[in-house]
Amino acid sequence: MISGLYTGLLLVVFLGIIAWAWSKQNKAKFDELSRTALKEDEQIKAETEEKNHE
Repeated sequence: MISGLYTGLLLVVFLGIIAWAWSKQNKAKFDELSRTALKEDEQIKAETEEKNHE
């Protein structure tokens, strides 16, 4: 009985996290964060290429 309630509670928490992650108010923030690693890599690559050409 308790394990069923615990499983149900965890399912509700999981679905809440999914709803939060897919909400429209977080989309812009997550899009920006997903691009930060790529921007940093591009900057490092550009700096490395500049040093190789010198």
